Amino acid sequence: MILTLFALCALIKSNRSTPVFVIHLILSDLIQIICRLMDTITGSLDAFKAYDYSLIVGLYFMACVAFERYLLVSHPIWYRSHHSLKVCCVVSVIIWFVPLIFADFTDAISCLIPYPIIILCFVGTCRGLSRAISLTSLKRKKILGSLFLVLLTYTFLVLPNIILTFIYTFSYDSTQLVFSYSYTLFYIIWYCSEFLLYLNPLADCLLYMFLRPDVGGLMKSVHCCCRTDTHQSSTHSRDEHSRDSSAAFACCVSMQKPASHSQTACSSV
Repeated sequence: MILTLFALCALIKSNRSTPVFVIHLILSDLIQIICRLMDTITGSLDAFKAYDYSLIVGLYFMACVAFERYLLVSHPIWYRSHHSLKVCCVVSVIIWFVPLIFADFTDAISCLIPYPIIILCFVGTCRGLSRAISLTSLKRKKILGSLFLVLLTYTFLVLPNIILTFIYTFSYDSTQLVFSYSYTLFYIIWYCSEFLLYLNPLADCLLYMFLRPDVGGLMKSVHCCCRTDTHQSSTHSRDEHSRDSSAAFACCVSMQKPASHSQTACSSV
C-alpha cells in the first residue's frame, strides 16, 4: 500500500490530477489497518472508533472515484473545464469531515449511502460510453475496469457486513441465549463478513493499475511474454521430438546393418 501511494504521487507530479481520490482512499485504508492492529493489541475503544471513521471515509472516496469516472464520460466538457488538482483537494478535505455529519446515525446507514451512488454512476457510465466518440478503446476499458472494480469490491467485501449489521441492529433479538443455534450461526456469518471487510484495503490497491497511462502496454507485454513462452516451449518440445525420432531411426538403421552385411556375404559365396 505504501508503494502504491508513492506511485500515485508520481502520477500527480506528471500533471495528472486523476489519482487524488485514490490516494485518499489508500490513506484511509492504511489508517484502517493501523487502527485494527491497535485495537487487536490494546483493545482500545478509540482505535475501534477511528477504524469505523476511516472505513466510512474510504467508502465515500470510492463513490468519488465512481462519480469522477461518470463525469469524464457523460459530461466531458464540464469535466475538463472544472476538474483540477485544487478542486480535487478541496473535495477530499470535505470528504474527511463527512462522517461527522452522520454522527447521530448508525454506521450501517452512513456506510450504505455510497452504494446507490456507485451503482448509478456505473450504469450512467456504461450508457455514456456508447455515445462517447472522443474516447479510445483503451480509455474505455480503463474507465469500465476501475468502475467495475469499485462496484465489485463494495458488493462482495463491504455490503455483506453492512447487511448483517442492519439485521443485528434493527431486527435481531439480542435477548436470545448465547448458546442457541441461531445466535451462534449468525455470529459465525458475521465474523466471516468481517474477514471479507478486512480484504477491502488490498482490493483498493488494484485501482492503481487502471490509472497508469501505460496499462495497455503492460497488458500487451504480458500477453507477448506468454505467447513467447508458449512458442519457445512448443519449439523445444518439437526439437526434443525430432531428436528422439532421429535417435530411433539411427538405432533402427544400426540394427539393420548386420543383417544386410550377412546377406551380402551369402550372395558372394
